[in-house]
Amino acid sequence: MANDTVQDVRLKYALYGALFGLAFPIIATLFDAYMRDLGLGMAGLIEAQKTQPLHWIIDTAPIFLGIFAGLAGIKQQEVIEVNEGLERKVEQRTEMLHEQNEELRTIQDELEDSLTRISQSINYAQRIQDAIVSNTNELKSAFPDSFVMFRPRDVVSGDFPWYLKKGDYHYLAAVDCTGHGVPGPFMSLIGYFLLNRIVKENGFSNTDEILTELHKEVVKVLNQSDDSDVHDGMDLALCRIDTVKKEVMYSGAGNPVYHVNEAEITEYKADYWSIGGTQYRKRGNYGSHSFSYKDGDMISMFSDGITDQFSADGEKKFGFKRIRTHLENNSSGSMADMKTSFESEMNQWMGDHKQLDDMLMMGVRL
Repeated sequence: MANDTVQDVRLKYALYGALFGLAFPIIATLFDAYMRDLGLGMAGLIEAQKTQPLHWIIDTAPIFLGIFAGLAGIKQQEVIEVNEGLERKVEQRTEMLHEQNEELRTIQDELEDSLTRISQSINYAQRIQDAIVSNTNELKSAFPDSFVMFRPRDVVSGDFPWYLKKGDYHYLAAVDCTGHGVPGPFMSLIGYFLLNRIVKENGFSNTDEILTELHKEVVKVLNQSDDSDVHDGMDLALCRIDTVKKEVMYSGAGNPVYHVNEAEITEYKADYWSIGGTQYRKRGNYGSHSFSYKDGDMISMFSDGITDQFSADGEKKFGFKRIRTHLENNSSGSMADMKTSFESEMNQWMGDHKQLDDMLMMGVRL
């Protein structure tokens, strides 16, 4: 089919070239006969052809023009075929791109639908977490001059404040569970319900005993063993407040507690090992600290999401010293004012730097 097309084009262009070339000898012969007064009859034209050798050369014009035109026709047909091939390729690519765009739109719609459903699920999980582990109404009822600064890095959090009253004792803790985002809340629910069960049902009252039992329960719940790859757990500062004897008992796993007494601050350090996991080969028993307080004193606990937060330039961490300084400088005001001022200081410190971890800080006026 392609060869037939090439031959047709060659013949067509050769015919056009020959016909065009035929005009040259005719015009040249007529012009020569006229100029030499040979007349325009057949005899005069024949005489002009016989007596002028130049006409012999001109007479070959139809042949050469026919050949050249035929060759040009072939090249023209090749150009046409190339253009048609390119057009077909463009059409194929356009159709392919259209199909790919349709596939991308379908994938985008599916992703948007999935993200919407995930967001709805996470928001619902946030409502559950707020209702269970982030509810501070009981703490505010027992200690009206208190605050909880709670900033999840994502929608839901692995940090949570915990409060429980049993008998004359008030228990409160700032708990920092492994992970943030979606995994963190699972650990926070485990920690919340285990703490409730250990104190309410199992009858443990000393803070060191509570942490020891909490560690055992986390290891059991998560099926952690010596060769386990699961080392999830939590750090926390746990206080037991005896409002009758005006005494605080504290134990910590990784996180300290600060006691502010008339602008003087005392730090009670935590034990090194976290709750949960088997990564500590020489794990010891959790210790405890007891100290007396006077009306108007305050205690503060926090998670490492605050101390580890980088500054706006990304070069420094917030650290413990800034927390101590803030507590000392703002201890005379209300806890609500302290929360507001601390949030303002943290916002200035962070600037445009992203939040790295969940943040939790608690302050209680005793």
